[in-house]
Amino acid sequence: MAFFEVSRQVKRRLDLAADLPTDHPPVLDEIDALVDQLPDPEHLCAEERAGALAAVAKLRNRLDAYLTETAATADEHADSRVLGAGTTGMMVAVATGANPAVGSATVARGNALQYLPLVAASFRAGKVSTAHVAVITAEAPKITNFHTIEAQVVTIAETVEPAELRRILTLLADQCRPDARDTQAEDLHAKRSLSLSETANGMFRLDGYLDPVAEAALRDALATLMKRSTREDTRTAKQRRADALTDLTTAGAANKSPLGVSQVSVLVDLEDLSSDGAVLDDDSALGTRMLDLITCTAIVSVILGTRRENTFVPLALARGKRTANHDQWRALTARDRGCIRCGRTPRYCQAHHIHHWRHGGKTDVSNMVLLCSRCHHDLHHGHYTVQMHNGIPHITPTATRAPPQTALGG
Repeated sequence: MAFFEVSRQVKRRLDLAADLPTDHPPVLDEIDALVDQLPDPEHLCAEERAGALAAVAKLRNRLDAYLTETAATADEHADSRVLGAGTTGMMVAVATGANPAVGSATVARGNALQYLPLVAASFRAGKVSTAHVAVITAEAPKITNFHTIEAQVVTIAETVEPAELRRILTLLADQCRPDARDTQAEDLHAKRSLSLSETANGMFRLDGYLDPVAEAALRDALATLMKRSTREDTRTAKQRRADALTDLTTAGAANKSPLGVSQVSVLVDLEDLSSDGAVLDDDSALGTRMLDLITCTAIVSVILGTRRENTFVPLALARGKRTANHDQWRALTARDRGCIRCGRTPRYCQAHHIHHWRHGGKTDVSNMVLLCSRCHHDLHHGHYTVQMHNGIPHITPTATRAPPQTALGG
């Protein structure tokens, strides 16, 4: 025969339960006895069973309301300290056979209902459920002057299911705090993490969290690469996803030189179209013979532009598409040399529209700058701004943010 031992935490809760008093109002025993008198559902007709479901649900709501109110009152009078039962949440959990988190949530709802009299009254009448009350108590603090619309919210709650109620109250909360979603997005982004650890059998475990935007990008990229190669492909979905991630890392490494290992960019000043005006993207001057040699032995991108404030400004390519094309990307690389804020290399960067594309901004080199993913995120969340002066990007930190690093001219 097998023997099982409960955890130390559960054992402690069992000990607390054994020590709790069992005194209670006699009317509860009367209600318990009445439950035994409920008819067998098999002996009811369809109409009676439907009516019984609604009536029992209402009674359950009323009992839940009484339990919630009792928990809040116990918290107000510090009953848990009187009885030596830890916190009120723990005492409620022990008395009701729930886990501590549920006990604490019950106490929190009861305390919140003290400031929501109309919601509490509807709950006591059995017209709304515990789930409805949980939604309201969670969303009410986010809505300005909630007390002015409490009656209307109660009317809605008595009509719709909890999920729809949450949707409606979330919309109201967003209207009260227009920046709430951006704040939430930035909070989620701040929680991003990734860890890679070796296991005992020589494998490596990948674990972490991504914000919704990064998750969507990774999911779409993996979905494209994890398709079965042939009908004979016997890999599981998880194996194909792992292989797709490997393919992504390989592609990322290859992206260091998208046109080949020997790719070279030559910058030519429009004011001097001879070879004497040509330089490499590291400002190394090219002589006539060297230019001829490079054009014979490497893939070359010739970028036309002018010099302003010691910065090479590429000629605008005037493309009307959403994303930068290859030529524009090479031009941006020649001008910005990487992220204009932190200096990260171009292969980690994205082309950002200074005048946003969806607001009418063009996909021109003069309207784009290179930003790495982190700095791009910070810009869209108001950490700094970017302006163009004579074709050269300049960054300006906002008043409440620490000044970012600049990569201009570097």
